[in-house]
Amino acid sequence: MKQSKKTIVRLLQKTLINNGHSYLLKIFFFLRSFKKFKRSINTQKNFSIFSKQNLNEINNFEYKITSQNNEDGIIDYIFTKIPNNKYFCEIGFSYYEFNSLNLIKNGWSGKLIDANKNDALALETNLSFFFPKARIEILNNFVTKDNINDLVYGENKKNIIDFFSIDIDGNDYWVLKNLDLNSINVICCEYNNWLGNDRITMKYIEDKEFKDDGIFGASLSAITELLNLKDFYLIGVESSGTNAFFVNKRFKDKFKIVSPDDCYKSVNRFYSEEKKRMIYKNIKNSKLLQYL
Repeated sequence: MKQSKKTIVRLLQKTLINNGHSYLLKIFFFLRSFKKFKRSINTQKNFSIFSKQNLNEINNFEYKITSQNNEDGIIDYIFTKIPNNKYFCEIGFSYYEFNSLNLIKNGWSGKLIDANKNDALALETNLSFFFPKARIEILNNFVTKDNINDLVYGENKKNIIDFFSIDIDGNDYWVLKNLDLNSINVICCEYNNWLGNDRITMKYIEDKEFKDDGIFGASLSAITELLNLKDFYLIGVESSGTNAFFVNKRFKDKFKIVSPDDCYKSVNRFYSEEKKRMIYKNIKNSKLLQYL
């Protein structure tokens, strides 16, 4: 989009927000996002593997449709082995690309939570248009360790969540630590690959904004240890080394349980060697990280 057109779009958006035109604002976001969302949900399966490093059983089933990496295939595989009610909850999404979008295409219902109002509006309008019968609740909320249970469960604490996904680029460890996991069957959690396999997490900083500087989230080992204490077990990481999958102890006999060492993958995509050196230096000198 040319700069002049971008400027006009931003001004129009700002005017609609400032004047409280909620209905027109929804139309605005729908028109802006329609083509990209339609292209995403009509994408064919892509079976390309990002890395052959430390692959496990679940990596044999990878493919991408509407997830960020190859989570779609792994999710589908998991639920061929686990009975389910087709209900999900996902925290952190882009309106056209997230782990549960393919589940929505396949008739699942669920809840989506994100702090970005623009993405929430774009997704709400596109789901209403393309999947009018889908039972999807979208919450535009900032997630903290204190409000997590109310946001996920609301008034009904007994809902079984078949698939739970979290990607908030920050306090993931502390949010998971406070979340009641008894009613959840499968967890997909993004971890911070830059932290290696030491047990490290970002300290709880409620209002910290994400920066691509290596100081966010928690390591795979830290998240695995935490979830093991809550009776969840690691079954693998998709081949980009971004998202890890855990199953409740009720289903551990259906999968091969692995360790972080079995599936850790080094950072090797999109980054120059100079950028990598800068990020590792940030991590080494940061006072915002906590070693567990």
